[in-house]
Amino acid sequence: MNINKKAILLFCITALFFAACKRNIKFDRENWDYGDGLEFPNRDNMLDDLLKNYKLKGLKYQEVIHLLHRPQLSNTTEMVYDIDEISKKGKTTYVKKLILSLKDSVVTDVKVYEHADKKK
Repeated sequence: MNINKKAILLFCITALFFAACKRNIKFDRENWDYGDGLEFPNRDNMLDDLLKNYKLKGLKYQEVIHLLHRPQLSNTTEMVYDIDEISKKGKTTYVKKLILSLKDSVVTDVKVYEHADKKK
């Protein structure tokens, strides 16, 4: 194999590696909420930083709203933020959500829910 082919192969492998890696970025309130209301392209990349560097447990409902904006779903016991969703042929095959459990309007638990459809 000549040098040009080796260089091209190395470049392709490197490009694939970086494309496959999740890009973690710092949580930012405005970029967290960026999206069309159905998709939020920055959230998955910010989630690790949010969970690591922000104490969500113990926050009051209004403090959560100030930090994360309004959730996609909420009731008296939960606030649910969509993180990622993948659909194929109109069927959801993967979903990821941030779920904040509430008691008396205070966050008591923080969970990341993920589900992937096993059928391909």
